Amino acid sequence: MDVSTLPDLIDTRKTAEYRRWEDSLHDVAAAAIDARIKHLQHGKKGDWRPVGEGVCELHFLQTGPGWRVYFHETNRGTLILLLLGGDKSSQRRDIKQAQAILKDLKARQAALKKAAAASTGARKKCTDIATMTPSTSTTWKH
Repeated sequence: MDVSTLPDLIDTRKTAEYRRWEDSLHDVAAAAIDARIKHLQHGKKGDWRPVGEGVCELHFLQTGPGWRVYFHETNRGTLILLLLGGDKSSQRRDIKQAQAILKDLKARQAALKKAAAASTGARKKCTDIATMTPSTSTTWKH
């Protein structure tokens, strides 16, 4: 089998909240949800819908109490963030929590980008100064 012909899998990342929920599931539910996530990694979303603010909801109607997984697709479909899980009984609360988690992740990402840009800018200034050549208006002291 030629590995180069295999489709690229979509990368998934799990939040701490998702991991806690996943760890609380019994084996059968965990296996069904894991199988569904594997389909998601192949680009097969199945039964899903957007629920607002960049969050989408996967439905698991054939297993358990109507399990839901809340996710965000980013990087042009190459990364899926698994934000939170729940069931039909906690759906409204879970949607709000998933939206808050995503908002927090985006704010932290923006802060990291800003810090990196500031750091790069400071290094650029140092680099610019280090590569300066004396001009007629600059007095160099040794």
